[in-house]
Amino acid sequence: MTDDPAPPISISLDGFSEDYDDPELAGALSFMIEQQGLLQTLVKGIVELLPDTSLWRLTLTGDIVATVNRIAERADDNPYTTDRGAGHAGAITIPRDDGTFDIVISATVLFATREDVESVDGLIAHVISAAEHLSRHEAGHAALRLRGEDADAYQDVQGLSNSDAACRKPLAAHADDNRIEQYTTVHAPSPLHHVDHLTDAIAHLRAELNEAKHTWRADIGAAAFRTLTAANGLVRVLAYLAPELGLDENGKPRRPDPLPEAWTDYVEGSWDAWSLTFHRLRPVDEPMTTDELGLVLADLCRLMNAWLRSIGVDWGLTENDHEYIFWKNDHY
Repeated sequence: MTDDPAPPISISLDGFSEDYDDPELAGALSFMIEQQGLLQTLVKGIVELLPDTSLWRLTLTGDIVATVNRIAERADDNPYTTDRGAGHAGAITIPRDDGTFDIVISATVLFATREDVESVDGLIAHVISAAEHLSRHEAGHAALRLRGEDADAYQDVQGLSNSDAACRKPLAAHADDNRIEQYTTVHAPSPLHHVDHLTDAIAHLRAELNEAKHTWRADIGAAAFRTLTAANGLVRVLAYLAPELGLDENGKPRRPDPLPEAWTDYVEGSWDAWSLTFHRLRPVDEPMTTDELGLVLADLCRLMNAWLRSIGVDWGLTENDHEYIFWKNDHY
């Protein structure tokens, strides 16, 4: 009697045409694949959380927008975008109707560094670390969905005001990311640190608040949208930052050192609440019930609107679902 053979592993390259506009990246990617085991690194990271290789397909792409649009069959008027507030997404896990997943990772993001790397060996180490991190992060999304613990399973938590309930979908997504980052912080830390991105995220929020304050009379709907989008973008960074900074020996949330510009105005007063609430979640490899997840999500939703009020934005929905928003500060 012999064991059944393991299902084949599906890996493909996409978005690298003969006239690809970044031949240096294409050459570096070929080197990493042929001589540095990049594909093996990606597969190892995925298998760590998704050992059944029949459940996923990996695509490494030179054009993540085009690849996702094709795989997900997105309409021309609803294209995929990588914009995430002041940042950008570099990978995505797409669930399919048959219960499998397409994991798409941008080759560009693997090579992205915040500062120039001084040596070839340094760049190789960066790319491998990025691959170790991104592969596990994307596999984490699939693992949560397979266990019935992803955002779709618990984001309809009840008992909230209309204003707080409106925050459920984006904050559930951030909760998923936080659980995954709790795991990757231990097993495969990102070579890029979200603390380094925090100054940009706060500056982006301030710029959007000031623009909204100046333009709301012309189009209050657009002003509200840009405000809430930027606020959500900063909270997304905080969801990643909580496990990155962790808690000290007394269980108190650590702060960045040095503190980013405007931290005191936009984060300090609520940081303990954000970090401690996110830390009530468990890492992706430790199961949680939907009831447990729903309790944390409800508190995150209440915290979101309390935080908005604390930074000078009074937004909400009435009992009749009429939206209102006031920018209380003269300048942000």
